[in-house]
Amino acid sequence: MSKSKTVTCAWCKKQFKKATKRINESEKLGQQHTCSRACSSKLANEPRKCEPTTENAANTRRDKEKFPEKNLARSLVRQAIKSGKIIPIEECELCGAEGNLEAHHPDHNRPFLLLFLCKLCHAQADASLDKCENLATDYSECV
Repeated sequence: MSKSKTVTCAWCKKQFKKATKRINESEKLGQQHTCSRACSSKLANEPRKCEPTTENAANTRRDKEKFPEKNLARSLVRQAIKSGKIIPIEECELCGAEGNLEAHHPDHNRPFLLLFLCKLCHAQADASLDKCENLATDYSECV
């Protein structure tokens, strides 16, 4: 039967039991103790975070932190398009322009309620009060 000791996680500061053999291995390699893979990953990635080098990158990071629902909605739609579950249409749903379309979310809490718009119409839709919600297509049954 292996012996264990109580150690403190270097990331979340939670106390947990760890086999003495594993403690010795970690210390020999100069590693810190973590209670889970998630904490280990966070601890390893922390030094990689750096300050954004441009104002645009700083604004993007700030927006992602301030509006996580937007980031999640964009990510889910990107995955669905990449996997082929959602096939974007070829022309703008408002003006009919072709190519280089963007997905517009009238409501970020409903990520698959979308309009595919050209850049100009997308800017206008974002500026309007109703956000064109009545024109959007619900793709949630596709996913």
